[in-house]
Amino acid sequence: MRRFDACVTIGPHYLAAVGLEGKPKVAVDAVQRAIEGIEGAGCVDVIAETYPPECQGWVILRRSGHGDSPDTPAWLELLPTVETLAMAAMVAAGTPF
Repeated sequence: MRRFDACVTIGPHYLAAVGLEGKPKVAVDAVQRAIEGIEGAGCVDVIAETYPPECQGWVILRRSGHGDSPDTPAWLELLPTVETLAMAAMVAAGTPF
């Protein structure tokens, strides 16, 4: 099992796309819980804020407990899974029941 840490930045465009505009805490909490549920998840830091387009992606993975550079080839295969799960969590949180 690979242990990983994650940093997720939820931009306003994501909040608007899933119907959570003005409800960043709902999105942050949903994504936090979803990623913490992945086997191997360590420290998971989720924030909602605007970030410049030149920034790295909205999800950054690192080996748990180490300062390795983000999104190294070892983590690229896990990245789509984490991104998909984060987006699914936000969609579910924004869907009225």
